[in-house]
Amino acid sequence: MDIYQFLELFVGRWRSQRSDHQFGEGNGNDIRSLIEITSLSLDDPDLIVICQKHNVDPNTAIHPMKMSWEEESLSNKKPQGSALIIPVPHDIASPQKGLILGGRNKAIYELGIDEALTIQTMTAQGTITERIWYGNPNLRFRVSTLLQDDRKGDRCVQSSKFYSEIRSATAKV
Repeated sequence: MDIYQFLELFVGRWRSQRSDHQFGEGNGNDIRSLIEITSLSLDDPDLIVICQKHNVDPNTAIHPMKMSWEEESLSNKKPQGSALIIPVPHDIASPQKGLILGGRNKAIYELGIDEALTIQTMTAQGTITERIWYGNPNLRFRVSTLLQDDRKGDRCVQSSKFYSEIRSATAKV
């Protein structure tokens, strides 16, 4: 599978189950969400603004997407949000590695020979490493780990999340 096929599988409606653990706090929880991922055109105004912010030509993006999510909850308060995902390969001849641009951050991606996408994002809280892979086209797994430097300068895991996601609908046409 190449990066184009991998990203094409993102598009659709997904039901997500997340289990997470905050190390040092001794707690964890399980959260269910609905995720909708749609393709964006290269002339989308929001995409152009983000590309300009990062000094990137919008025409170099491959399969840009908008992801929206809403947590399922019994309460009236249902956290929700959205983000743009704009993959930009380092080299169009070898698109398996590159950047993912977003509204606030940019990340580095690499699709490995094991067909798992690794995304590494530097934030004020530390380094987030996420791996994404498919069990089949309608079953996706993600693992996300936040690493921080402690007072001694050693890298420590602060949180870890595991997602299992099942496609509930294909992309809207």
